[in-house]
Amino acid sequence: MAIPKSVSHGLTSGVVGEISHAGPIRAVAAILSSADEKQNIFGRAYTYKDDSVESVQVGGKGAFAGIMINPKAYRIEVNHARNGTQGEFLAMGEVYVELEEGVGKINAPVVFDETDGSLSSKLVPAAGDRVIGFVSRHVESSESAHLSVIRLTEIPYPAAVKEGE
Repeated sequence: MAIPKSVSHGLTSGVVGEISHAGPIRAVAAILSSADEKQNIFGRAYTYKDDSVESVQVGGKGAFAGIMINPKAYRIEVNHARNGTQGEFLAMGEVYVELEEGVGKINAPVVFDETDGSLSSKLVPAAGDRVIGFVSRHVESSESAHLSVIRLTEIPYPAAVKEGE
């Protein structure tokens, strides 16, 4: 291995779904119950499917449950977590995620796609976007353009209501 002669720029390490920084953390355990279990991927957004039994689904229109975390704590023989198994969902803390689209700015709002729970950061959320957190101290990596750290603070951030609505 050669001696490094330059410093790498951007976020180059981290595992999607892992907690990135020590600090206040809130997570909830829930049962996975998505329409397509192949979409049950760590680092994506989940909502409550049925509040009476605390089941969650990837994406969805229900109340935000959190980002699925701790991929190293599960025995998974396929590339996704199976329906009917228990998962952990981060509602407050900082976590590595994969962004579908990023704007490269700290504190950029992070929204999720209701169909598959994938995450994106935007300069300005569009009407109907559900903001769940913000890009944290680290913007997405220049080497792996999708890896980023986001901060969830357990506060719902709805889009501003226009006067008269």
